[in-house]
Amino acid sequence: MNVLEMFVKNLCGVFNNDKQIHKQKQEGNLTHPKAKHINGIANGKIINLPKDFKGYFIIEESYYEIGERKNILPHLFLFELNENNQVVLKSYEIPNNISKEDFRNDNLDLKLDYNTLEESNKFTPMIYFEKDGVFEGESVSYFSKEVKFVLKERIEKDTLYVSEVFYKNSKITFGFVDSIIYNRVN
Repeated sequence: MNVLEMFVKNLCGVFNNDKQIHKQKQEGNLTHPKAKHINGIANGKIINLPKDFKGYFIIEESYYEIGERKNILPHLFLFELNENNQVVLKSYEIPNNISKEDFRNDNLDLKLDYNTLEESNKFTPMIYFEKDGVFEGESVSYFSKEVKFVLKERIEKDTLYVSEVFYKNSKITFGFVDSIIYNRVN
């Protein structure tokens, strides 16, 4: 198994942060939302994918609950190896004609055309550094002069650590500096 295959195997599946939420409730210090990630390989949903394509498109479904509020944030990512045999994450735009509710791994009718996919021009690709099967990466993106997005991830065999923070004029507007800790549930 090569580095990219090991990474994708660790990344894909169903994850939630129920253990983190339970621990925070016991300590009387609930700081994170209830969260769930469903990550799946999307290459089979993409027509016109080049025959020699070596990367993996991944649909990441993110679900967050804060009190009575629920939020769905789907993403399309491409993971591939760079010339140094490191995993690189690139973010792609979800086509405008697909709702975020329909952009799911279990949607059998979901089809994307490789020739029309657009890489995000706002997201700075993230390189993961691997040591002993653990992958870590950080990306800093500027969505405008005032808005900065910082993504930090640590990918282990059955655990994902994800910190996503939006800053506007250096003040946090959304996200968590301390990682949401997702554990595999399947």
